[in-house]
Amino acid sequence: MAKVKRVLNAVSVEEAKQKRICHRNRKKHSIAGGERCLVVRDSASGGKRNYCVECANAILDVAADDLEELRTDLNSKL
Repeated sequence: MAKVKRVLNAVSVEEAKQKRICHRNRKKHSIAGGERCLVVRDSASGGKRNYCVECANAILDVAADDLEELRTDLNSKL
């Protein structure tokens, strides 16, 4: 059987080694060294964006809704 493709490979959780800036709310949120954060890699630029736990949970909530909508669309009869 063929291996199942992973589509979320650009997203991961990391422990910050030093202070990072939360990309969603740069002025109010930061990520301290030792804290966990969501990291989203951009394959086109080779860069990555970091998100604090609060912002990451909001992002993951939207992603979960989007995945559920895709599953519903895929399984619905036309």
